[in-house]
Amino acid sequence: MQRKGGPRLLITDREGALYLERARVHVEGGRIVYTITDDENAREFNVPHVNLAVLFLGQGTSITQEAMRLLGEEHVHLAVTGTGGTPMHMGALTTYTATGHFRRLLPIYRDPALSLKAAIAVMNHRTLRMTTIGGQIAARELRARQIDGLKAAGAKFEIALKGCRDVAQLLGYEGEYSKACYREFGGMVGLKSFRRNAGAGPSDEERIDDPEAICIALANRLIDHGNYLCYGMSGAALWALGIPPHMSIFHGKTRAGGLVFDLADSFKDALVLPLAFAVATGRKSDDPEKQFRARLIEIFDDYKILAKAVDTVEAMLLAGEGKSATVD
Repeated sequence: MQRKGGPRLLITDREGALYLERARVHVEGGRIVYTITDDENAREFNVPHVNLAVLFLGQGTSITQEAMRLLGEEHVHLAVTGTGGTPMHMGALTTYTATGHFRRLLPIYRDPALSLKAAIAVMNHRTLRMTTIGGQIAARELRARQIDGLKAAGAKFEIALKGCRDVAQLLGYEGEYSKACYREFGGMVGLKSFRRNAGAGPSDEERIDDPEAICIALANRLIDHGNYLCYGMSGAALWALGIPPHMSIFHGKTRAGGLVFDLADSFKDALVLPLAFAVATGRKSDDPEKQFRARLIEIFDDYKILAKAVDTVEAMLLAGEGKSATVD
């Protein structure tokens, strides 16, 4: 039977995420725990499900029905991931969520002019977070002394947004901004020939002899992985607010889960790009993907990304309603 009263903590008050691989998640003594077995030794750890927003289940991980029930009672968002972090999201359908945010979004979703206003609000959050959070991470992880190029690209994008006529034009400007960000971060680490290649796998790196090309392939793979983890955080925020993820405002009205991508755009590049380039060129670990993932999950908590995602949803709704909101 479901515990009455709903989750004990709001999603914005919780730790961000936990990622598990080759583990067994189950319930023991009323607690959710996970067991990892290596070299015939089993180690058991607690899952802090009351204080958790997203649980990523990686390859080789199983979970019991009882554990799923307890996670659902606390509104923990479950993301089952495969190679490279590709997520399959799950949220309990038996838990009640207020419909206020959904009802506010519905007229915005249905009206192209209102969708455009909402999309511009998301993009304004994106540029601000790139020059603040992205700049801070670049200074720490890449030893970047200045980010004038990122600021200039953001300013150019914001000016273009003010004259946007429709979502299609916005997406064109967004593509130019994305390329500028890739170019800037590639330049910071000496990868001036970097080109974005979504879907690059480990086998791509194995066929390459040139060290710079290997770094570029790895950076692409880490960006994919980081984006998927950000989609998990975005999906958790939408689910907690009771907003269906398919109600996209600019990533295609027919694209499954499009609103997840819309919302993730407000923060993912600022977090993922500097860290991906740092890990790809640093080579401080035999498992760079594991190193990257652990550091990114720490950054989710350091910068309270779930709270920021919720703030972006509110700004998006206010803009669609013709009201102003503070960019945070």
